[in-house]
Amino acid sequence: MLITDKNATETGMARLILIICAIGAVALLLRRVLTDKARSVKRDEQPAFAATARCTRCGAYVDRRLMRPDGDGFCCQEHDTDRS
Repeated sequence: MLITDKNATETGMARLILIICAIGAVALLLRRVLTDKARSVKRDEQPAFAATARCTRCGAYVDRRLMRPDGDGFCCQEHDTDRS
């Protein structure tokens, strides 16, 4: 019959659990740091879309920077008759 030291077995299991918890904590911290860096990079980028407005004459949605005010709304370049 094999005689084992119960105290040594419990100490070994406690160390194993502690090591697993430490590895998990490090993994969570790394994940948080990496996602925060990715978010800060996304904040620095330009938005994925531009503000658009609907042409009052044809109804097309066009980038607002390319339109001019026309009465109650905006007019696209195709219908901009006041251009010189």
